[in-house]
Amino acid sequence: MRSQLLCTFTTVYELPESITQVHRTYGVDNVENMRCYQYNGEQNVVCIYNTYNTTSRMKGTITINRKKDTDTIYSINALNALIREQNNGVLDKTYRVEWENYTNRLLLTDREGNFRCIEIKQLQ
Repeated sequence: MRSQLLCTFTTVYELPESITQVHRTYGVDNVENMRCYQYNGEQNVVCIYNTYNTTSRMKGTITINRKKDTDTIYSINALNALIREQNNGVLDKTYRVEWENYTNRLLLTDREGNFRCIEIKQLQ
């Protein structure tokens, strides 16, 4: 069975309860490699983890991707928005992103589809 990389959004204050809820939703044995990152200068936190339980989806959770070399975390929608932004509005699947420019960043889109690049730091 193939694992899925998920991202759950929470805050510093809600982090312990959010981690507990992740384990309840997906099963303690089905959650691996959990890492939590805080937005620089904010109270927002994202928890990134692999799970084999893909039948459930916790509220405030999305499927996510990671570029390990640069520790960039991104959604496919954000990657597409980034390519359009850098490529004169054209979505070209062969476009090469300079990942080094997005080291320790979370790339997302907002509700309107606008690209967001958020500096993050891993919590211990």
